[in-house]
Amino acid sequence: MGTCEVCWSREAEFRCAVCGRAVCAAHYVAERGMCSVCYENLCSVCGERLAVDSCAVCGRLICRRCSVELQPGIRVCSECATGLRERLKSDSRLRYLERLLGRGQQP
Repeated sequence: MGTCEVCWSREAEFRCAVCGRAVCAAHYVAERGMCSVCYENLCSVCGERLAVDSCAVCGRLICRRCSVELQPGIRVCSECATGLRERLKSDSRLRYLERLLGRGQQP
């Protein structure tokens, strides 16, 4: 199978079911059937799909299904989207999101 496509030093023994990488035992998560790279990039909300972004509020990795896109390139997780308007009032670090919500977005 060749060399592990993560560490490039060990012999590859497995193939990731998600991305197809050839990986060694040290970089294979057997219970999930995937390489460590894919495992570390799973959505923090559902733990099932690969993340496409991180939440603009809490910073967790999120997939498309578990997030709301406020505008291209800015997503919030479904958990933070609930009550986001109230949260903006109390957290000044999130004020930049107010202008996105003012454009008719309903998280």
